Amino acid sequence: MTALLEPSRAPRVLLVSFNRLLPADQGNARRILQLVRLYEALGFSIDLLYHCEEGLDPGLLRGLQKRFAMVRVLESRATKRIGPNHVCRLLDWYDPQLHAVAAEMHRLRRYQVVHVNYVWYAPLLRHFGPDVLKVLDSHDIFADRALAYQQAGLAPAWFSTSLQQEDEAFGWADAVLAIQRDEARAMAARGHRHILFLPYLEPQVGHFTPRRPGEPLVLGYLGSGNDWNIRSLRAFLVAWQARSDRPPVQLLVAGGISRHLSEQPGVVRLGFVQELQTFYGAIDIAINPMVGGTGLKIKTVEPLSFGRPVLATPAGIQGLSEVWRLPVAESAEALAELLCQTLSVHPNQALEGWLAQAEATRRALDTQFDQQRQRFSGWLSQRLSLPLLP
Repeated sequence: MTALLEPSRAPRVLLVSFNRLLPADQGNARRILQLVRLYEALGFSIDLLYHCEEGLDPGLLRGLQKRFAMVRVLESRATKRIGPNHVCRLLDWYDPQLHAVAAEMHRLRRYQVVHVNYVWYAPLLRHFGPDVLKVLDSHDIFADRALAYQQAGLAPAWFSTSLQQEDEAFGWADAVLAIQRDEARAMAARGHRHILFLPYLEPQVGHFTPRRPGEPLVLGYLGSGNDWNIRSLRAFLVAWQARSDRPPVQLLVAGGISRHLSEQPGVVRLGFVQELQTFYGAIDIAINPMVGGTGLKIKTVEPLSFGRPVLATPAGIQGLSEVWRLPVAESAEALAELLCQTLSVHPNQALEGWLAQAEATRRALDTQFDQQRQRFSGWLSQRLSLPLLP
């Protein structure tokens, strides 16, 4: 990737986030750091306004100060009221302290870009003039998000808002980033003409080769303890444990979901893992038996970066169907059946085939990401009147 500007002339980005970015042990934090790397590769200098909602300790502060050019920490006072039918107003989740702190940082640093994450931070964009490019990374569509939970028989969780509120927030940005092509199309269908599709992708750090040829295979699942993950993995495990043809393989489960599983044969609960590479280095095949949910399933894309194939359901590859080359099971139960029938007969042969399909999927993802990265880079260059350097 070419640099956008020489370091001495590097423009500045103000990044606003409530996420505890280090270690990046959740998907949203990894998405934010993906954008940080993209801006840096284009020659931008990045300051962080950490709207502290996930804690702060000396180690985190040192890490952030090392990672970003400048760091300001603001303790959150957002009320986060949830209205009837779990419809949230943007201003009930927005912290009005933010614009004074951001304005002071802008006075000192003169930002060319302000980049906020999640739709309820969009009100901050109204406090910057036309001389600053305003970017909103949506992460998900939050309009009517509660309905997806209710239709699945789950209590709505976290943030959901109305179409009117979300459309208003999109209008405050110069560009809204969508992590899935389907979401970008849905936003555009609502009349928005400033949507940029920018998929999630991590750098490739592993090869698509068997971990330990000839040894028993190990399955892996890494996820948080949210309601969708709990329901999905439990559905898979009920089907998995009930099968008489279950092969002699282990399933390693890591992340917050470990706390929500009971002890059962062949399942090892690891809890939080410090290094992703350690976890993926211990498994042969990742699974994602999602039964529903919203947004891109980062735990589907992530294993590919470590050279691991992923077997999933349609909900697990939501937003990825155009590039997906691996088998897709119709349900969590069908995924258990696929694994049992395949790994009980020729496990190593099956693994070789899945590795080849995983590598083809990764190539397709790389091509898609490069195209959209270039589009985003070109938009930044044009709007800021910055020449691309050879």
